Amino acid sequence: MLYLSTIIGKPVYDASGEAFDTVSDLVIYHGTERFPRITGILLRGDRSRVAIIPWDAVATFAVSGIRLRVERRHLTPRPLQPDEILLRDDILDGQVVDIDDLKVVRVNDIELRETGTEVRVVGADVGTDAVLRRLGLEPFASRVLERVGRPLTPRVIPWNLVAVLGGTMTPLKLSISRQKLKDIHPADLADLLEELDRDERVEMMTALPDERAADVLEEAEPDVQTAVIQELPSERASDILEEMAADEAADVLGELPERRAEELISLMEDEKAEEVSRLLQYPPDTAAGTMTTEYIALPESMTVDQVFARLRETRPDEETINYLYVVDGHERLVGVLSIRSLISAPPATPVSDVMLKHVITVGPHTSASDVAGALVKYDLLAVPVVEENGRLIGVVTVDQVIDILLEEYGPRKLGGGVDLARRRAARSGTAGA
Repeated sequence: MLYLSTIIGKPVYDASGEAFDTVSDLVIYHGTERFPRITGILLRGDRSRVAIIPWDAVATFAVSGIRLRVERRHLTPRPLQPDEILLRDDILDGQVVDIDDLKVVRVNDIELRETGTEVRVVGADVGTDAVLRRLGLEPFASRVLERVGRPLTPRVIPWNLVAVLGGTMTPLKLSISRQKLKDIHPADLADLLEELDRDERVEMMTALPDERAADVLEEAEPDVQTAVIQELPSERASDILEEMAADEAADVLGELPERRAEELISLMEDEKAEEVSRLLQYPPDTAAGTMTTEYIALPESMTVDQVFARLRETRPDEETINYLYVVDGHERLVGVLSIRSLISAPPATPVSDVMLKHVITVGPHTSASDVAGALVKYDLLAVPVVEENGRLIGVVTVDQVIDILLEEYGPRKLGGGVDLARRRAARSGTAGA
């Protein structure tokens, strides 16, 4: 088995057998290949990376050293190419994402394998044995540990399950990130964000499309959200915030310095900027500061059949469809519908004949604890927020109010009320007013 650590520092011989330098690093091409091939050798004497020995000049590649096909004076070295990276400088001792276990690991060594005339990178060794190997202690430590019944367990991650992050940001690394990270659940990527440093966070969030980056940021912890938006370039940060739910974006912006928040809002599209700015006017522990503006509001003139046509067209998510709110021509809340009531009504029935007219509501400045009380008392999954004139401006869901209460008080101080709300949120309730 070949490892990078066993090649670094070994002599390089030309065709005449003269050892004229030693190996400083190995170069790989890493475009779309699952297991990248070695494309060149960097010699210890070349600190500027402009005299890479191309792989076609290599005759033999072994732990004892590398022998070339030509004499030294006939070598035609070349500079490092944009689609190439150095294994030792760019990967070894760096952090990568183990796609299989969804965690950040440190690369202690790199496993290589000869395949015909090529040598390819096949794995990232993240085990303790790799550290001992580099220190020259692996044989001794292995014997000792085997005697006491604790043999070393190799931990090599196949290279096709590795996402390279960190270090100098290059189009190459970004393409790796896009390819490897696209299939990971946003919640798992949010956990990874917590383990990465500043540059790695920026690289990862830059590698993801706007909508997916927004999904990841929504899943992240508040301190991580704030750090990421602070670290990203303004244009990129505003693009991600635009893709987030307005209430989520407002929560993030509310934790930023006022000048930074104003800058990002100014870069957002007018409609989203206005929506977020309106939410930021309210304290975060109030109904309006907690609510989401993503809900379904239907005119009272619609029929049951028209409602189902609207739902088929808009395809709302599961949380949004719990309750359907009915408003008049001035956006004032006049009733609430459940899917159950619509299913049992004839298609031509006006929603005003099916809706429940006595709706439990809260005002914009109602405290989060009082909103939680209303949700529990009336067995609701969500409660609408209305202004004094009856205008519907948002909805607070069980999950939203629980999150803010847990952050402020913690589960012990809240007692059993929130647990009850969580259990009720898991059920499919009626319109609850």
